[in-house]
Amino acid sequence: MLFSSSFVLADTSGSSPGPAPAPMSYKQVIFNAELLSQEIAQLTGLALNPILCMSALGAYSYFSAPEQARPALPWHLSPKFWAPLAVVLGMIFLKDTFGAAFPKLLKSPLDAVEILFEKNTSALIALPVLLTSVTQGEFQQLEQLSQQAYDSLFPVAVAAGSADAALNAGAGVDLLLMTMASITATMIFIAVWVLSQAFNVLILLCPFSLGDALLAAAKNALVLLIIGLSGTYAGALLSGVVIAFAVYLFPKTLRLVVFGTVMSHDLVFYKLLRSRGGSLPSDGIRCFSSCYFGRTPPLTYGKLAQKDGFLVFSSRSYLFFSKKTVNTGIEPSTCELIRGIISPVIVLQQDDGDQVQLVRIRPKFYRDTQEVADLLGVRWSDEAVLIKRFSGAVQWYLALLRKAPRLDVPG
Repeated sequence: MLFSSSFVLADTSGSSPGPAPAPMSYKQVIFNAELLSQEIAQLTGLALNPILCMSALGAYSYFSAPEQARPALPWHLSPKFWAPLAVVLGMIFLKDTFGAAFPKLLKSPLDAVEILFEKNTSALIALPVLLTSVTQGEFQQLEQLSQQAYDSLFPVAVAAGSADAALNAGAGVDLLLMTMASITATMIFIAVWVLSQAFNVLILLCPFSLGDALLAAAKNALVLLIIGLSGTYAGALLSGVVIAFAVYLFPKTLRLVVFGTVMSHDLVFYKLLRSRGGSLPSDGIRCFSSCYFGRTPPLTYGKLAQKDGFLVFSSRSYLFFSKKTVNTGIEPSTCELIRGIISPVIVLQQDDGDQVQLVRIRPKFYRDTQEVADLLGVRWSDEAVLIKRFSGAVQWYLALLRKAPRLDVPG
């Protein structure tokens, strides 16, 4: 369905001055609902799985173009760009397919390598591809929406100028509209990519290899469904739902992405490559909160230390802003450090017999659990029964999908 509105510039050929012209636009504005839904679906799919969309859409655009027009295609549609991505995509598919037969302890370092390098690198590559597509006019409907927003925000400025002035300013306005469209596309891409990367972290943390494969298959099926429905109202609705969830969950998914990136780094360099973590810091241990410390949410990256007989947790808002220190009011003697499977954890033994996980320590300290326990003053349990470690990992993973417990802190 097409619905259009166009504004035509006034005739300037020697006519006598008249009243100020009506608000005008520097382009003909034609909205196409199908094209708009296709652009939204393409943007959403690119953010959910950059390497899949860049290789699939690149190959489709290249082979569907006439042979004589292929040399003039943009750089991101050239086989020199998307063919290597397709090879990497095939390797990931083989890893996910055959990796389901291997235990999670053997497969998790490979998943960490994928998150740390492939997922982050593909997003950095996809962003220039997206901006190139916007500047080359492949997101025309997004630019038209930006134009309508411009005309609505500055109707007086447009109406006050003459037609000649409007024509002279056309290039500047076109640049402004392209900038607005680029910013909008980038913001949507970042929000949806963070949601996608958070899903990848859940795949990494899943205790079951078969669960990894099912989660990855579900995510790829969603991407293919969005691309397959592009150009339809159903595709636009599905993409809109994904974007709305990405914006709504952005603070939580961002913390999960930071958690997954740090964990993947440590799993690759300190567990897979066997690097040494160095000496323990004397001012506290870097870790992630596993529950609410007052208003400090779970998965907040910070530092746990012992001060005046209590455990204190220090962190910075969004990693860079003001530092906040929370006195948990918890005595170290009531806590226990457990080695765990992915990384060590500290749990609080409550009066009713239940255990509450307080923090998850970085895997770089996996070989120094005794020293960490001595530094914080907590008990150390070198749990040798693998089934108990596995059970604890399953419970913690399920806790990520539920609302975390909240601990009241003094003050």
